Amino acid sequence: MSSYGLAARVVLEEKGVEYERVVIDADTLKSPEHITDVHPFGKVPALYHGDFHLYETAAIARYVDEAFEGPMLQPSDIKDRALMQKWINITGQYIYPAVIGDLVMQRLAPKIGVFGGVTDEAVVSAAVPVIAHQLDLVEQALAGGSLYLSNDFSLADIMVATMVQYIGLTPEREELFGSRAAFHDWIQRVTTRPSYSAAAHDLGL
Repeated sequence: MSSYGLAARVVLEEKGVEYERVVIDADTLKSPEHITDVHPFGKVPALYHGDFHLYETAAIARYVDEAFEGPMLQPSDIKDRALMQKWINITGQYIYPAVIGDLVMQRLAPKIGVFGGVTDEAVVSAAVPVIAHQLDLVEQALAGGSLYLSNDFSLADIMVATMVQYIGLTPEREELFGSRAAFHDWIQRVTTRPSYSAAAHDLGL
């Protein structure tokens, strides 16, 4: 269910790259073997391409885009490329902690016994206005009629959309998605691409 793992798979699908997906059990993330051989911070995803091993999703995404044939997922225009990088940074620094850490995990993890089976409603309540502000920024970026965050479809759209779409699994989805027309159209545009459907086919999204 990793949003970052999903993003990496969408990039691979967009480029038409054949790949083997290795599913990692959450209980093994902190094992010595995983930390030594896969990801030294006990995370996912990681990529193996021949004898080349790479971790961190943004780095994987850029590597795949540049190493393989297929449609380019990074803008050639320097300003659009800077916009793409801005959104990738926003995803890691701000969107992930609020959307995944404080909302999605609080709503979904207790169902499998995490957090003692109890959602911390104070954490959720504090996260909602933070996330609303983040989605407002997406709305503003699209308000001028642009279809995507850096004008053409890019890694920015993949990184942001694969994360914020998990809001749709929470009771807060109507409040956060409902009043932002440009955002709503954009998330539908991205998540109905064939690459997204192929990457998320078994996640129930």
